Amino acid sequence: MRCISWNIGKNYKILEKQLKIIEDTNPEILALQEVTEKTFLEIEKKIKSKFKFIYFSLNSINKKSLLIGPRKLGVLTASNFKLIPRPDDEFDVPWRERILNLDVFTGKDKFIFYNSYIPPGSSNGWIKIETLEGIFKGLNKKKEKPIILCGDFNIPQAEDSKGNIITFAQKIKLKGKPKLKKSFRGGSGSRWDLAEKNLFKNLKSQSIEDGYRRFHGFKKNDYSFEIIRKGKIISRRRFDHFFVSAEIEINNIEYLHNYRLQKLSDHSPIQMDFTI
Repeated sequence: MRCISWNIGKNYKILEKQLKIIEDTNPEILALQEVTEKTFLEIEKKIKSKFKFIYFSLNSINKKSLLIGPRKLGVLTASNFKLIPRPDDEFDVPWRERILNLDVFTGKDKFIFYNSYIPPGSSNGWIKIETLEGIFKGLNKKKEKPIILCGDFNIPQAEDSKGNIITFAQKIKLKGKPKLKKSFRGGSGSRWDLAEKNLFKNLKSQSIEDGYRRFHGFKKNDYSFEIIRKGKIISRRRFDHFFVSAEIEINNIEYLHNYRLQKLSDHSPIQMDFTI
């Protein structure tokens, strides 16, 4: 089974090319982030012949007046497998449209599929942390089926070769270990730090872990996003992830950099082939 998760951005002009890429990669489950109401209408039109079930998170928000500014961006999940929405209150998060909760029925297997887009802290501050905390709390409860959580998480700032997560509440030094800031973005540095680390480090009791690291270990260093200033690459970050429970057997997982290099998005899609 193949799943692709991709932050496609909100550039409507290249949507046709993005959809061609999706067709070529032929996923059984498609998870997109940064989908607007305008792009959703076009995406739905193009993919409904391939995917019988299509869910868009902004459609679940009854009070449309809330969907302004950064809240115009939602997530989309599509599949030919039967998809059934899970309860809206599964996660206590500030912006409900930033995570889509679905049950997947393949005919012989059942699993839970979450698609998320975590707000960046640089422009949304503590909304990011409250979202991460809400997702962690919701996942840290026993589930009745295997779990896949994917999306653009806007974390971490960096990773080292030993598997340590370096959060945005830590200052990276030229020499020595990163230093935790006591205060960060008007709040506790420790709270920010923990919220970013939780998904990577503290879901072992539920047997949920970073799929990329489970498959590749820490010998392979990769990224999904580049920060570029004045034509120069300032840093590379692995923002896009699959977090999976133990029942999910990963056959391959990789970032498809070619599509980012073609300027079809500022994020590389992440593709996972798996069995249950």
